[in-house]
Amino acid sequence: MSEMPSPYEELVLEQFRTFTGNGNLSATDDFFGGGGDSFVAVHTVSAVASIAGVELSPSSIFAHRTARAFAAHVSTVTERENDREEG
Repeated sequence: MSEMPSPYEELVLEQFRTFTGNGNLSATDDFFGGGGDSFVAVHTVSAVASIAGVELSPSSIFAHRTARAFAAHVSTVTERENDREEG
């Protein structure tokens, strides 16, 4: 049984591809193995955070190196922020 993709997976994958210049990256490819570096990572995280409307630590991409893992992280952060606003 495969894992359900996060609602942010396509968004994150698009940003990973854009900022690395690697249009062949898949949701399970490592960002840094696909052409990203720490400078590109900061800009990628910033773009995803802006589009998703959440605050993300630039270092979070080092712990969540694939688009699928990073999208799941964005989803979790979004849920936490929504819970905080409602509570």
